[in-house]
This record gives sequence, structure tokens and C-alpha cells, in this order.
Amino acid sequence: MTDPSAVDDHSDLPARSDAAMAMSKLAHGLVSRRADVSVLHRIAAEVEALAVEVETAPPRSRLEEMTANPRFAAALKSGTMSDIVEDGAFVDLFHDSPVSGSANPLSIGLRIRRENDESVGTVTLAPGWEGAPGRGHGGVVAACVDETIGGLLPILGTMAFTGELTLRYREPCPLGVPLEFRAWLVERDGRRLHLAASGTGPDGVFVESTALFITVDIARLAEMNAPHDEEADHAPI
Repeated sequence: MTDPSAVDDHSDLPARSDAAMAMSKLAHGLVSRRADVSVLHRIAAEVEALAVEVETAPPRSRLEEMTANPRFAAALKSGTMSDIVEDGAFVDLFHDSPVSGSANPLSIGLRIRRENDESVGTVTLAPGWEGAPGRGHGGVVAACVDETIGGLLPILGTMAFTGELTLRYREPCPLGVPLEFRAWLVERDGRRLHLAASGTGPDGVFVESTALFITVDIARLAEMNAPHDEEADHAPI
């Protein structure tokens, strides 16, 4: 597993992760339980007070934190991210991700690891991610697919954005059981990455996906605070 200090050296990370886990547990409990009204009123009052207190704290900049990270700085220097994630290691480079971030209370809870040249995401969908009764929400499934494909990028040694994502839902996605998402490279064509992924549960594959990602220069991420350049964003690929 990657050393958390290697990707986020801020001392508040463990506490943020603990707070996120507690808030996530509370959120899923509110969805899946018929709590007493007095408890609900107490939750509303106490959480509102805490929210006001947190909102007075200094703001964070994800870009500044990322560019100050030693590993990311090394990637900028070398021009590749291929050395960031070792085989068998977890891909936890984005602790605030709404899909896999350990410090985000909204996180779906996906955990991504490297397995040879593929990325593998595992998760057990909690009650708050229910769509149709007893089934995982299709949008949540799509987010897990997209995030698992995103976890493949450092394995490929590049950064990219989603250009196209196509999914075929073969079966209902189950809740409350371990799920595995797997992504791999099909073909690299210049800046275009043709990728594929699948999602598997206890009864087999429930979703298949193809995707087109467009690579970007790693150094450009350090320039995201510069004035918006529409011509660069729409450069021919």
C-alpha cells in the first residue's frame, strides 16, 4: 500500500479521514433507518453548528497542495507518472475524490489498486447509493467505472481527461456485496487513449464499458490558475 504521507503530508489527514468516515456512516444510516424525530432534530442542530464552525476555517486549494507534493513535483520534472504507483499499491492520490477519496464524506468508498498493467477498484455499495429498490444507482456505477479508468492513468504514466465514456448495463448492480471494477488499455493513438473496463459482482459481470481519454501535459496542471486558454483546450488531437 502507498504511504499516505507520500501523497498528502498534511498532519490533519488522519483526522479528516476519521471525520469523513463518521459523516458517511451517519448519511447512510439516515437513508436506511427510520430514526426517531428527536434524534433527527438533534442531528440537524449539532451538524449545523459544526458546519458553521468549519466554514470559518482557512480554505484549502487542491491545486496548491497537489503541486507542492514531492511525488507530483518529481513527475513534473520527469514528465511521467509511471513511477508513482507500484504494482500492488493502492491508488490513493486524490484523498478528496467524491468516488474514492478517503477524506471525503461524500465518497462512494471505491478503493483502487494496481494489478500489473491494470487498475482494479473494489467497493461494497452502501444504502445511500441505491437507485431502483435493491440495486446500485446507475450513475454511481458509472462513476466507479470512470474512477477505475482514471486510476489506470498513473499506471500508464500519463494524465488525461474523459472524452467519451460508454456503458452497457448487462445486469442490475447489487448492493451490500463486494464489487470489482477493472480497467485496461486497449490502444494508444497519439493523445487518444482507448480504454475498456468491466464491473463484476458475485453473479458475474453487470457492466461493461469503453472509453476515450485525451492525454494532457502533466506540466499544464501546475498552470491551472493561469487565465483560461480556450484555444489550448480545443487544440487538435
